[in-house]
Amino acid sequence: MTISDGPLRPDSALLDRLAAAFRGLGHPTRLQILLTLRDRDVLSPAELSRCIEPAVGLERIAYHTRTLGLLGLIVPAGTEAVRGSVQHFYCLSPHGRKLLELLDDHSRSISPRPSPPPRA
Repeated sequence: MTISDGPLRPDSALLDRLAAAFRGLGHPTRLQILLTLRDRDVLSPAELSRCIEPAVGLERIAYHTRTLGLLGLIVPAGTEAVRGSVQHFYCLSPHGRKLLELLDDHSRSISPRPSPPPRA
């Protein structure tokens, strides 16, 4: 059964896949990677490390891109030889794009936190 077949049912395998997909959003760096790839299309971990704020080391970006790839939220988009090694490039998968669309819908539906009252 897929979600498009009707209301979500407690199917263990489906729930495991859904939970795994949402884990991709469970870390601020992974979320920033996904949002950056949505805006910039194809990037390498080295390029992503220059886009993420606060700054995150290349080894952490590489770790998170591997995690996102295993979750099926990003996919390889080519390689390039650079100074004797291979630079990998990634882009959002169709699944990753849909998940970000869901996130956009959700973020528009929630109210911002009210400001605290002014101090007297």
